[in-house]
Amino acid sequence: MRSRAMQRTLRLLGLLPLWACAQWEGTLVLQGRGPYTRADTLQGALNPYRRCYDVGFYHLQISLKPSKKSIAGTVRCDFRWLGGSDTLQIDLAEPLKLTSVEVDGKPMGFQRIRGTRAILVPLRGASASWQLGSLHTWRAVYEGVPRSAPRPPWDGGLVWSHTPEGQPWIGVACQGLGASLWWPLKDHLSDEPDSALLTFCVPPPLRVVANGRLITTEAQGKDTCFTYRVSHPINTYNITFYAAPGYVVYEDTFHSVSGKVIPMRFALLPANASQHTYLSSHSRRVLRALEHYLGPFPPQEDGFALVESPYYGMEHQSAIAYGNQFRTDPLWGFDYIILHETGHEWWGNHITASDNADLWIQEGFCTYMESLYLEYYHGYETAKRYLAQQRLYIQNRLTVQAPYGTNAHELNNDMYFKGAWILHTLRSRINNDSLWFACLRAIQDSFSFQTITAQELIAFMSRRLGEDLRPFFRAYLYYLRPPVVSYKVEQDGDKSYLVARWMSEEKEFQGPVEFLAGGQRLRYYLTQEKQRFPLPQGVRYVLVDRGRFMVTAAEEP
Repeated sequence: MRSRAMQRTLRLLGLLPLWACAQWEGTLVLQGRGPYTRADTLQGALNPYRRCYDVGFYHLQISLKPSKKSIAGTVRCDFRWLGGSDTLQIDLAEPLKLTSVEVDGKPMGFQRIRGTRAILVPLRGASASWQLGSLHTWRAVYEGVPRSAPRPPWDGGLVWSHTPEGQPWIGVACQGLGASLWWPLKDHLSDEPDSALLTFCVPPPLRVVANGRLITTEAQGKDTCFTYRVSHPINTYNITFYAAPGYVVYEDTFHSVSGKVIPMRFALLPANASQHTYLSSHSRRVLRALEHYLGPFPPQEDGFALVESPYYGMEHQSAIAYGNQFRTDPLWGFDYIILHETGHEWWGNHITASDNADLWIQEGFCTYMESLYLEYYHGYETAKRYLAQQRLYIQNRLTVQAPYGTNAHELNNDMYFKGAWILHTLRSRINNDSLWFACLRAIQDSFSFQTITAQELIAFMSRRLGEDLRPFFRAYLYYLRPPVVSYKVEQDGDKSYLVARWMSEEKEFQGPVEFLAGGQRLRYYLTQEKQRFPLPQGVRYVLVDRGRFMVTAAEEP
């Protein structure tokens, strides 16, 4: 039977979708988004039952049963008490079940909110004596058959696959959907543990590779248990494991610009063991280029690793999933998964969006780094050609920005390709590469291993780049259609004039754009009012430079 306190809590939680919507009311309607359910909001919102504690450490102790596709284990969470509630929320997706919960060693009752992942743990007065900032622990035991991934990594869950020889090959990918698909935790991007200990027990001959560094391997009954230590903060969807018979692990090193020697690991199925030289050579090229722009490889203590996986790829911190089958792009010369997922070690792992609404931060910046990789090795014009190819995939179907507090995770190409073009356009707008690249590096230095909101990022970039960038980002993030350059060339005797203005749903949007006229590049600062500019002698026709700016060009008759 539910207590009165529990009944009151459940009634309050029924209002959560309204809270999430309220922050957008009167601001902007995000086009193509939603609707969202109470379950979405309970997973996406920072309600009082989540805000009351800050996670510091997780220890996962998990047993896998491949024959049953089941999982069972214990999760210990060390947390700092922030106050404001007498109830904790722990998240775990159905059909997985909690069998017990303890807080500071004392058994506690708990109740799942029907049809959601949210499990409420009333503290029954225990927190009344807790000092703000004091350290405590909850411990949850659970079991069940987790969701199997329909199409990993895009539609995630546990991956129960097989090696080419027909032996079990297991992994997990859960970005967007959340780590509570397979273990109990406070499942919100804003709260990363400072470190973690990961123990996975599997039946022989399976071997487990996971995040961080292997510290013990020991027999436990009929299973073998592998324990890994993660030394850096890690976002929870990045916590992962891979299990297969006889993973062959090759070790190497990379000399970082920090002066440190970074351990490198490449874990491969036995049949592909010789491919470690391919992985190492491509990884070094990527790390060298990205360190040039962004500074030292971030999880230096845990090292860099690629693990052959039963799905395409995923940015799992210090244990990147690699499933690209050792293919180099025939046009551009890089291995896409190595390049893109390694970029996430900076954008997504080192700096993490604190809400799924802002996933464009890590996906857009990371995708933009692909063009900078090409620029590092082959020059700016090659980078522009690559961006022109990416532009073909922009759909303008959903806004790049999603609503907060809803766990919004719709598959949206524009987070990637439009996100990259927003940054390319901003670089062209600033027109000062020294300032631009210093800003990219400063973001990494200033928000090291932190979660960040779009508002914080835009405010920081505005300060570093010397202009209020809020209208610029609103124009591209909150609306489907990019800004339009409306223009025409007028003749007045032997003189030519450009008449041009911006057209944008963001009424405060204005700024420079460039036109091409023969071999000349002409730069003008436009507002949403028509302006008339004299053109150089002999210029009678111009084109908007859409190779440097993501705009729609509308030439008036």
